Amino acid sequence: MSEVSVENETDFTLQVLRHPGITVAYFWATWCEPCKMVRAEIKQASLTFKDQVKIVRVNVDTAKDVATQYEIMAVPTLLFFKHGKPLKRIIGYASRIEIEKMINELATGDC
Repeated sequence: MSEVSVENETDFTLQVLRHPGITVAYFWATWCEPCKMVRAEIKQASLTFKDQVKIVRVNVDTAKDVATQYEIMAVPTLLFFKHGKPLKRIIGYASRIEIEKMINELATGDC
């Protein structure tokens, strides 16, 4: 999986909403300890999917407009997009297995 950080709504639109495939938007904050654990799980999941999925990191403290738009009330939150449309959400800690399951569901159309 390729990983990119976005800082504002314009970046988010370019990196997520206009991406033709599957994107995982990872909403996090520097002060959030569970966010560090989820990032490690995302990295493990990336070994399975390699470049088939794009990961976009969104710091809720610096990209408040994006967090507000997607009603992010807690971090970590993962939003799973396919062709620019948000289809699934995980709030709180997510294991590698849960992340892989969501991505597989999007890839196979079982969502």
